[in-house]
Amino acid sequence: MNRSPRFHPSAGIAIGPILFILALLAVIAAVMASGSDGFQTASGADRITADIVAQANLIRNTINDCNMQYTLDVSMNSVNFNADPYPTSAATGTAVSALGCAPTGDASIWNTATSNILMPPPTQGFNVWMYIDASATGGGRCFWTSPTTPNAPIVEGLTRAASKFNSATVYSATNEVLYDPSLTNNPYQKFVVWITMPTSTPSSYCSFP
Repeated sequence: MNRSPRFHPSAGIAIGPILFILALLAVIAAVMASGSDGFQTASGADRITADIVAQANLIRNTINDCNMQYTLDVSMNSVNFNADPYPTSAATGTAVSALGCAPTGDASIWNTATSNILMPPPTQGFNVWMYIDASATGGGRCFWTSPTTPNAPIVEGLTRAASKFNSATVYSATNEVLYDPSLTNNPYQKFVVWITMPTSTPSSYCSFP
């Protein structure tokens, strides 16, 4: 008579440890799912901080390059000494991407024969950067952006971005940036960067409505 083969007691699949591992993976998945909003908030804020700081510095440096070009042209007697050394703007502001350098015949400050600098697109969730020259009335020169719809990651990201500059929540002649995270509704949620400070009342476009 043939007998059925008998397996060693240790043979076979260890069901217990596998079930334990599956249960542990389920717990980890649940924790990550419950905290996904927090991960998204941190990621979004980091992206906004990096974008806004980089773009603000790029725009400010490019506009200041126009002023430096003017200084050079004056020294070479190729422009009128009374020419405006900075880009001009419409009364209500001009998109930074459309700015021209007045001392060089209003040539674009972006991607020209003498400059290969490209104006980056607005950060996702933000309006285009705007610039105003209100120096004729003593209001100074500045550029700004604002979110299309403020939310927690945007406010956190802009708050971090402001901390990278000498910033304030109200106008101050010693600050580079004006930003107030407590004003959470548009159009108050503006991030303003000064080019030249006012000599009298600041332009309303360089402050909060």
